[in-house]
Amino acid sequence: MQFSYVLIDGSQVIEPTLELIKAHDAFLCVAVCANRTEGINKILELKPDVVFMHLDGLSTPDEDAIRLSLLSELHEFLDVMPTIIVLSNSKDQAFDAYQRGVYGYLLHPIDPNELRKCLFRFQKTHQALYADKIAIKSNGDYHFITTQDIVYLKADNNTTDFYLQSGKVITAFKTLKHFEQLLPFYFFRIHHSYVINVEHVSRINLGKNQCYLLNNEIALPFSRTYKEAIDTIIIRIS
Repeated sequence: MQFSYVLIDGSQVIEPTLELIKAHDAFLCVAVCANRTEGINKILELKPDVVFMHLDGLSTPDEDAIRLSLLSELHEFLDVMPTIIVLSNSKDQAFDAYQRGVYGYLLHPIDPNELRKCLFRFQKTHQALYADKIAIKSNGDYHFITTQDIVYLKADNNTTDFYLQSGKVITAFKTLKHFEQLLPFYFFRIHHSYVINVEHVSRINLGKNQCYLLNNEIALPFSRTYKEAIDTIIIRIS
């Protein structure tokens, strides 16, 4: 089971933070944002499980600065808030942050042990909330498939073909768009006809617009329309 996260960080030291979080395989980065507006837009679009938010200093005058007031704005639009983990250079805003319901408050430089404790605690309390199977009706049969066994999905008019790790193909009589909305966040649409499981991506060739799966055994095209999804996958793999 993986959980999606967005990192909102306008500092110049974002790479060390990303590397620390990426060491935890249960968490998948779906976006990195440099300011408040971009962060809010990505959260509303992607609905991540976790948001890491690096607070700007209180003296920063910019209206687009990353501050705790961002949480109030999210409450206006979301019925279910993501889990918020605050990153800060000082303890000054810790009390206010916890009053606003943040899950964790980590100081820079981030202690890997404190980050590990925070993420393990989140996993323990949220693991049971996420189903890892999907029901596929095909010719009167119901197939209950573990989502991690799905390599990719292919649209075929009003049907969808599920390609599994075993090599088996199951045809469902519903559209690709229907299943795209049901699948976990680690499935990405890369083409009008294809949705892939990022866990099975082994190579991406930007020159040929090809995405390779299962140790390069399968090659699928991706289109420019879905280039943002490819960029997100590259962040995960690199």
